[in-house]
Amino acid sequence: MFKRILGSEEAPQISDNPFGDKGGALVEAVSTEASQQLAETPPILLHRDEIIDERGRIAGYRFYARTSNGGATSSGEFISLLRDEAVTATARRRLALIPIALDEWESHDYAQFATENTAYLLDTPRSEADADAWPRIVAAIAAAGARYALRDAALPPPAKALLPQARLFLIDFAAHDLSRFESIVKTLRQHVPSLKLAADRITTWTERRLCLSLGIDYCLGGFASTPDEAEKNETINQSRLVLIEMLNLLRRDGELADLAKVAKRDPGVSLQVVAMANSPMAGLSTPVASLDQAIMVLGRESLYRWLTFSMFRTEPQRDKDEALLELALNRARFLELSAQGILPKAQAEELFLVGLLSVMDALLGMPMAKVLEQMHLPQEVQDVLLRSEGRYGRYLMLALAMEKGRSEQVAKLAEDLGMDFTALPAHSAAALQWAQEAMEHNRG
Repeated sequence: MFKRILGSEEAPQISDNPFGDKGGALVEAVSTEASQQLAETPPILLHRDEIIDERGRIAGYRFYARTSNGGATSSGEFISLLRDEAVTATARRRLALIPIALDEWESHDYAQFATENTAYLLDTPRSEADADAWPRIVAAIAAAGARYALRDAALPPPAKALLPQARLFLIDFAAHDLSRFESIVKTLRQHVPSLKLAADRITTWTERRLCLSLGIDYCLGGFASTPDEAEKNETINQSRLVLIEMLNLLRRDGELADLAKVAKRDPGVSLQVVAMANSPMAGLSTPVASLDQAIMVLGRESLYRWLTFSMFRTEPQRDKDEALLELALNRARFLELSAQGILPKAQAEELFLVGLLSVMDALLGMPMAKVLEQMHLPQEVQDVLLRSEGRYGRYLMLALAMEKGRSEQVAKLAEDLGMDFTALPAHSAAALQWAQEAMEHNRG
C-alpha cells in the first residue's frame, strides 16, 4: 500500500553516523578486497544541501561533489554527476545552486544545466585578471539563460558592481562572530536592498530564526531535519492522535466504519476528510455530505496519503513542517527504491514507512520513544527508529549517509546490503523528483 503514497531526559535517537561506536562489525563485514578498492578509488557522490526559504519550504538545493577522503573532484566528474542527477529537471522546479571556479565556465560545459532557476555560485574576483574576465563570463551565463550567485564576505571592490545582478549572496554564518555577521547583512541590505541573502552552515532552528530576524532570505545547513530546541512537547495534540489512530487502523485493514468513528472525535479532521472527498481531484458529480461517504469515496490508498500529509500539517502550521514533510518523503522513497529487488515487496513498503516516520521526533518535538508509544508498529520498525538496529537499521543508515554525502560509508553499506553502489545516485535522483511531485500534487 505504501508504494504509491504521495501525497530533559534524552530518548534514543537515530544515529546520523553509520559507523559510530556500533559500526565496527559493519565495517569488518566489507571484504578486504572491497576496502582496498575503496582506498585506491574513493567513491564520489553528488551531495545536496537544502535551501530553506523564509516560509520553511525547500526552495532549492546547492549541489557539490566530494570524495570520502576529502579530496577534490575534477570538473569533468562533477559535470557527470550533475548530469546523472538530472539537475536540469530539478532546476525547472527549484533553485539549483552550482558552485564553480571562475575559470571553469569557459573551459567546461556547465551551460548544459542553465535554466531560469540555475545560479552558478562563484567566488568574488580577487585580482585584476579575475575582474577583467567577469563581464565576459557573466554575459555568457546570462546568454545561456541562467544567473550567478556570489560568496565571500570580504566584498573586494571588483565584486560590488556585480551585486545588483546576482541571484543571491551566500554568507558563511559559522565563519563570523554575531556582530560581524550582523554588520555584513546590514551593509548588503543598505547597498543592494533587492539582493537575496543566504546564510550557510546553519545548524539549529534558533540560528535560523536569528537569521530571519536580521533579514536573511534563505538558510542552508543541517537544521531542517533536527528537533527544534525551543519545542519540548510532552503530549501529542488531539488532531494528530486521531490521525495516528486512523493510520493504525488502515495498517491493520480496519473497517471503514471504525475509521469514521475515530475521525468524528475531532471536528477539524472530519471536515477535512469531507472536503478532500469533495475536491475536484476526487471527480465526483454529486458532493458527499457525510463522513462515512467521504471515507468510502476516498478509498484506503487516497485516505492514507491524505492522513500522512496531514500529520505534518495540523494546526498551528509551523515553518519547519513543509520542509520536514518533503525530507521525509524523499527519504522514504529512496529507501523503498533501494530495497526493491533485494527485499520482498512488503518489506520494501515497510521501509517507506521507516523513512516517513524517521523525522517524527523533529516534527512533534518529543523523543521518538514517546512518539512510538502512540503507534502500533511492527517491532522491526520500532527497532530501527529507536536504536538504528534490526533488519532495517543499515538501510536507514544508508539513507542518512547518502543525504550527508558520506560516499565511503555509502559504499560500505551498499556492499554489506548487496546493493550496486553505482545505482544509488539514480535512486536518490528519482526519490527527489518523486517527493517534489508529491508536494506539488498536494499543494495543488
